Amino acid sequence: MKLTTKVYLATALVATLGAATLGSASIVLGYQGERTVISKSLKSDVAMVDPTNLDALDDALISAQSSQVPVSIAFIDAQRRLSVIASDGPKITESPAAAALLASQGKAIEQGDRLISTLKLEQGGYLVFETSFASANTNLGKNIQGLVAIYLATLALMVALVWLTLRRDLRSIKIINSAALRIADGDLSSSIPNKIGNSEIAGLARSLRKMVERLSDALEVEKRSKLSMESFVADASHELRTPLTVIRGYSELLTQGDAALRKSASEKIVREVDKMSVLVGDLLLLARLGEVGAAQLQWIEIDTLVREAFDDLLILNSKRSIKLTLAKVAIRTDPDLVAKFLNNVTSNIHRYVPVSAKVEVSLKKSGGKILLAIEDGGSGLPDGAYEKGIRSFKRFDSSRSKQAGGTGLGMSIMGAIAESLGGSVELSKSKLGGLSIRLQLPAK
Repeated sequence: MKLTTKVYLATALVATLGAATLGSASIVLGYQGERTVISKSLKSDVAMVDPTNLDALDDALISAQSSQVPVSIAFIDAQRRLSVIASDGPKITESPAAAALLASQGKAIEQGDRLISTLKLEQGGYLVFETSFASANTNLGKNIQGLVAIYLATLALMVALVWLTLRRDLRSIKIINSAALRIADGDLSSSIPNKIGNSEIAGLARSLRKMVERLSDALEVEKRSKLSMESFVADASHELRTPLTVIRGYSELLTQGDAALRKSASEKIVREVDKMSVLVGDLLLLARLGEVGAAQLQWIEIDTLVREAFDDLLILNSKRSIKLTLAKVAIRTDPDLVAKFLNNVTSNIHRYVPVSAKVEVSLKKSGGKILLAIEDGGSGLPDGAYEKGIRSFKRFDSSRSKQAGGTGLGMSIMGAIAESLGGSVELSKSKLGGLSIRLQLPAK
């Protein structure tokens, strides 16, 4: 059943129940009130006649003339002969039965739509007082007809008011429903009315728009993840294929040639296996960093970790110029991941930055963020690399990476670590002429 039909049915039901309850109550109370007035008037008419008075008939005539309701009065003598004294009320044509005369003495009884009361006179005979509920019954019928007319008018008015009040909302619901069906069919470009206000329909429109925006974002993320995964698999296959090809070639030399050639082939195989082990280890680290809750958080002094990492770099070459400007900063983070990040940074500097080039490191806390900046005076990254940013399994300089013995995953690992810790990494041209790496972490 459509919402419009339900609204109109509910309106009709409310109008019916309201009109029936109020109208019926007023009609019943009015009808009962009229009957009470008639009964009391007849009782008052009878009370005006003294049965011991010889002029009781005259009193009865006066009573009929002053009655509030039309009343008829008849006298019944001892021989049960009927004489009509007053005939304003219902016509009296015959004497009531003996049982009715007896039952109606001193009180009124109903016979059909008539109300009868009798008074036994002391000199003999009966006075019969009769009135009718016909006027009350007639008014009852008119009131019922009026109630039906009022109900129909009220129903029409309520339906009109409901239509005027809800027509825009109902039209908006139809538009939203149509848009939702198109969205369900995959058309995320379907427009949803930007209804202004705080009604439930406006809230529904806002919620649906927000849902579509999040769905669009999710689909875009899924698309990017799919492309990234395809690229990752392609590059990983390429990187693994090279050492496997080398290993296969040198394995064939193990079955031929002299001892020196076999020894050289064996050493080359070991080096390629070691390289593959490092590569697989980096791949496994990237996979672990992609898991939810990979970071194991604890309070550490990050300045101490930074100082230790660059002290280790100086041990490899004491002539390297390294300037440390470190504020004392405590942070709740994963010390192993931070150490791995710093190890990747120092390894890159050791491999790619000449000893004669300067290295400057700064650490500070600003605006609820921890900022770590590493600047070097090396050759930096190739042109265009800064705009591309850190991409999974993409070498910025593949030939240089191979010459230095790396896997080419250092930058990807650094980016994954920063993301796992709730931060970010930015690559840019250094003020010293080389590479600038800026790590930003939340100061938890």
